[in-house]
Amino acid sequence: DVQYSDIDYMDRQVDFTIGTSFSGLPALINKIKAEGMRFIIILDPAISANETNYPAFTRGVDNNVFIKRPDTNEILYSKVWSFLPNVQINESLPHETQVELYAAHAAFPDFFRNSTVEWWKKEILEVYNNPNDSRSLKFDGLWIDMNEPAAFVRGAVDGCRNDLLNNPPYMPHLGSRELGLAYKTICMEAQQYLADGTPVRHYDVHNLYGWSQTKPTLEALQSVTKERGIVITRSTYPSSGRWSGHWLGDNTAAWDQLPKSVVGTWQEKGLHPWHHRIMEWFGLGGTLKLIHFPRQSNTASLTPLLFQRQDPVAWDARFQEASRHVLNIRYTLLPYLYTLLHDAHAQGSTVVRPLLHEFVEDRKTWDIDQQFLWGPALLISPVMKPNTQSVEAYFPDARWYDYHTETETGFRGQLQNLPAPLEHINLHIRGGYILPWQSPANTTFYSRKNAMGLTVALDDALFAEGHLYWDDGVRIGTS
Repeated sequence: DVQYSDIDYMDRQVDFTIGTSFSGLPALINKIKAEGMRFIIILDPAISANETNYPAFTRGVDNNVFIKRPDTNEILYSKVWSFLPNVQINESLPHETQVELYAAHAAFPDFFRNSTVEWWKKEILEVYNNPNDSRSLKFDGLWIDMNEPAAFVRGAVDGCRNDLLNNPPYMPHLGSRELGLAYKTICMEAQQYLADGTPVRHYDVHNLYGWSQTKPTLEALQSVTKERGIVITRSTYPSSGRWSGHWLGDNTAAWDQLPKSVVGTWQEKGLHPWHHRIMEWFGLGGTLKLIHFPRQSNTASLTPLLFQRQDPVAWDARFQEASRHVLNIRYTLLPYLYTLLHDAHAQGSTVVRPLLHEFVEDRKTWDIDQQFLWGPALLISPVMKPNTQSVEAYFPDARWYDYHTETETGFRGQLQNLPAPLEHINLHIRGGYILPWQSPANTTFYSRKNAMGLTVALDDALFAEGHLYWDDGVRIGTS
């Protein structure tokens, strides 16, 4: 029950701005929040250097926040799609040509520096509490993107200057091994500084760029909203989960990407679905894309065909009912999912996990990557192929109950062919566990007021255990 806004809301994709066609966005956010929903906006790290009056860039220069060249101490400028000052896009041109013609100079903040952290927080504060109240965006969360850091030139607009760092003797598999480590990112010799002033090369901290942006973003969010909030980041590194969720970037919902997305949920993910496959994608995404959110994304693409409505009510009654069914299951199980997420935060356990993690001695589980579990107790067996009405599901050696009928299946240590019509998702509860649940409502704000219950699934010894973590979902510092 969150509305996300991608870069379209900005003025020409420039951070900390609102485009003229989105002048009503502040009022819309207030209306949505009054109805019990939440709102999340996106921010990219690259800051446009092409504007005639852009305070965020000017203040960034004044506070020495941008990554520079080590030899000249000049800001290292890249290109990021797309700051387009006074430029009309020629849609007849190939996309790559458009990028080269219209992408503009941009500077990347160095989030290791204390000055950058303070600058970033102040810019976010001004978006939330704009001096012109009609332009204040009262967001609840922040979605940070392009923070690999990603660019649309190799290294910098005037090239890289250290061939050894950008083309080392051993070259990992990248988008282009021929173009080196600076392919679609900044030069490896770029100069950054740790918080204590120690100089470091971008080469040494490249994989930490998104990590370094995440904690300041959460601190800024909580400072302005006075609530726990959420940050979703595309680039992470071990320990990023302390401050953020992770999305894997966009995909095109091709069939071969569906099983990859299941593996992605074990590491977190994001999604771009569309029609003939959208029922399966929505079923998988709505119920099973679990680490942080089931999110359906659409955009005013340069390719008009892609700009088709994809929300559930855009399709027929069958699809709408199936979508409603899927989301009702998710909302019903939110207390269990919420508990798993807290356990992950407090103890480092996994939320979505492969069968291998629970049944490590069963070698048959070692190669299963198209089924998975919520925590230890809920087995999920989605369809992964087009025009398929059944699924081969493996049931490890345990007592399993059908989630929908609450009856024991009798399946254990075996493969089983299960009916899988579009309206049905195969879910099974593992004996020995207790799942907390709650009656669903239109949004979590209202569902949290509903009655709660427990589903007790006994094991062979007629025993079951479970636990529930519950708080108000808002306050900072609860544990």
